[in-house]
Amino acid sequence: MVVFKLTYFDVRGRAEPIRYLFALAGVEYEDKRLTSEEWKKLKPNTPFGGLPILEVDGKVLGQTQAICRHVAYMHGFFPENAWDRAQADAICEKQLEFMVAIQRAKFESDPAKKETMAKKLKEEDSKTHLTQLQNALKQNNGGKGWFIGNKISLADVQVFFVLHDQYPAFLGDAVGVVNYLDGFDLLKGFVVRFKAEPKVAEWLKKRPVNSF
Repeated sequence: MVVFKLTYFDVRGRAEPIRYLFALAGVEYEDKRLTSEEWKKLKPNTPFGGLPILEVDGKVLGQTQAICRHVAYMHGFFPENAWDRAQADAICEKQLEFMVAIQRAKFESDPAKKETMAKKLKEEDSKTHLTQLQNALKQNNGGKGWFIGNKISLADVQVFFVLHDQYPAFLGDAVGVVNYLDGFDLLKGFVVRFKAEPKVAEWLKKRPVNSF
């Protein structure tokens, strides 16, 4: 039996898509959540000086996207053919771009610049992102299922995390409040569909409550 240990902070953040993958796979793992003091001690011993890290039978893997892909590969959440894998990668990379934009606006230290960045993200960038994302979803089964093929993949996990967790937190809404998706019915349906998956619903009920 493979032993997994995921190390991150006591927030959803970059580790949450990995936690969703483990939940969907029904795989047990240690969900280690560090304090700032614990992180200071651990940081010099991490592969690239950042979190999350994943230990697999004692071997340590760094970098969020590498961990996501590894867990997805191991548990059947990555498409089987090369083209579909590339399409899934494209969706994941698009989510990463939007996540970076959210983080930059959220953690900008200059108040005036922060306000300008937030306004642009809410009024322009998010609309462009959601339109492109809905168009991508529509290409597969008319947008009534998943982004790639007929079963959940890493692409779906990444999209759900952004739409359900990260962007609502940036807007100041409760997790899962997706009123900003009014007018994007296919994406709203996707969030409802993914959230209703039994193992996802179970994880959402028991996971720690965090602000982001």
